[in-house]
Amino acid sequence: MSRSRTASILHRLRRCAPALAGIVLLVSSAAAQSADPPDVPGGEELKKLIPDITAACAMVRGNSSIWPYRSFPYGPLGVEARKASAEDTEKIRGFHLGLAAAACGIPLEKVTAMFHCGPDCSRNRREHLVKQLPELRAAISAFEKAPGLRLLSIWLPRGELRVNDLFVMGGQAREAIPSARFGLVPSGSWKDWKSLEEYLASIHVPDKAVSDLTERMYGAGLSALIRDKSDTRAVGVGVGDNESGLLFLHAGAPAPRLGGIRWDGAKYSVVEEAGKGVWYYETN
Repeated sequence: MSRSRTASILHRLRRCAPALAGIVLLVSSAAAQSADPPDVPGGEELKKLIPDITAACAMVRGNSSIWPYRSFPYGPLGVEARKASAEDTEKIRGFHLGLAAAACGIPLEKVTAMFHCGPDCSRNRREHLVKQLPELRAAISAFEKAPGLRLLSIWLPRGELRVNDLFVMGGQAREAIPSARFGLVPSGSWKDWKSLEEYLASIHVPDKAVSDLTERMYGAGLSALIRDKSDTRAVGVGVGDNESGLLFLHAGAPAPRLGGIRWDGAKYSVVEEAGKGVWYYETN
């Protein structure tokens, strides 16, 4: 993509979507590597993600309908910023989302359209999860019985997944190494493993525990299970910092509050009690 074309798209972004202002769309790796670092926190570190983003977008460019199922917050087109402030995290994730959408050829108006689709969508997301609460409690219990698991994420195509920071994609098992300054995951730096099984053995988690959990997740329509200090999250759908799911509070943990900021910078826009110690939430 030429610099003039990049500037044109950037101008359109700033005019049409203030929430994504500052996103620089660098699609081709060659153009990206020769460009100046983007004027966002972690710009230099974000540039290193371009080859991996481009690779993860390959099947999306051929079938844009798969975008919502590969752009989940903890999937191949998501990013974490573990060492950044809440403010910087918002900027980093916004930039990264725009970068991924451009690389995948997703029009601006469709980037978050599946999530921001009206009040009925939020209600349907809640009902879908709450009606499965007994099954989800069982899944959370199984997840918490495997202490080596901190995060388990799935997306499309079926069979690709993430265990903690290990991504299994395209026949490869690679562990993301957090970036030095902002703790980006992925960061463009990887540790190769022979297989998922080799990694699971290193964290003392049986293969069957992961395969059983992923089947439960596919059946319930979950994209991720995440263990935090105060709760375990069952994430339904999301994109960027937009996320919906259920919080299963740990003993003595405070309930989430509307407008509260999670440790990773996500802000609760919906908080509703769904059962004893369980809260439905949305962030954006």
